[in-house]
Amino acid sequence: MMSQQDDALRVMAAPKRYAVMLNARAKGWTGAVHEAVQRFVPNKDLFLTDDFRQAQTTIQRILESDYDVIFTGGGDGTVVYLANAIEEYIQAGKIKREDAPPVGVLRLGTGNAIASYLGAGDIIEDLQVLHAGSPLKVQSIDLIEDDKHRFPFAGFGWDADILNDYERIKAAVKDTALEGIATGLGGYVASVATRTIPRALTRRAHHATFTNLGEKAYALNEEGQITEEFGPGDVIYRGPVKITSTASIPYWGFKIRMFPYCNLRPGFFELRSYHGSVARVVTSLPDFWKGYMPSKVMGDWLVQEVRLEIEDGPSSYQVNGDAAGYRDQVVWKLAEHGTNLAIPLR
Repeated sequence: MMSQQDDALRVMAAPKRYAVMLNARAKGWTGAVHEAVQRFVPNKDLFLTDDFRQAQTTIQRILESDYDVIFTGGGDGTVVYLANAIEEYIQAGKIKREDAPPVGVLRLGTGNAIASYLGAGDIIEDLQVLHAGSPLKVQSIDLIEDDKHRFPFAGFGWDADILNDYERIKAAVKDTALEGIATGLGGYVASVATRTIPRALTRRAHHATFTNLGEKAYALNEEGQITEEFGPGDVIYRGPVKITSTASIPYWGFKIRMFPYCNLRPGFFELRSYHGSVARVVTSLPDFWKGYMPSKVMGDWLVQEVRLEIEDGPSSYQVNGDAAGYRDQVVWKLAEHGTNLAIPLR
């Protein structure tokens, strides 16, 4: 089946001028990596940032320098931050949409859901082929937005709890011998096993209502087949929720394919909610992280715009894999314009 992304691919000639902006605080950024990067990126085109405030100033400098493409690496948050900064420039009238540089995606940091989705390789290998004059594969992907953010994935409940717990584990082992182990997939597994699951065993499910605000929405079964259609204002679900997530790309990080149906129809994104037991997740974790669970414990919908209301108090919330506080309601909708992302064509 053709996805909504299949007709959004194009090949771009090798860029004459490109900038590389890297998060110097990302996992995997070492002196050796820095030295390797400098072999393929001139100092005048290499920008290192330590925090988002510095990144904001750096992005302004880069956009004013008229680069063909801006490559960045440091995890999904870094990529989306740059994409959103460019979108803000477009909406402010500082740059025309057709003239805006694509965001080049480099694999650096943790998670790298966007890099995995696009097919980005090792950061040094990609910079090497880019330096050698490789053309680019450019893909327009849809983002989702709430009242504050634009993102490829977000979620409530255990979804956000896992990420919050992972951040706590990283902070606890920072600058220790365990840091290298706890800042990758191993850290996610440890956070689930030692923090998220024990707490979830004693926490009751939230109750929530999902209301369709778009022209149409569709309920799916576990094979991704449409089982029901909803109109504007229809309640598509009311009941218990333990994980409620949304995405416009299949991956959640580390190639965990949590959203297998997100690209089934143009103009829609995936909403999914789990209301089964902790034991069900633990005993089926490989399948769960591949996005497969029986429909009796997992709900899947394709939506254009949806309102979520947590009826019994705020729940933890994450956006782009970063903690975003607590909320008891949110509206998720498809962003009006796609975001152009690029990787070197191998």
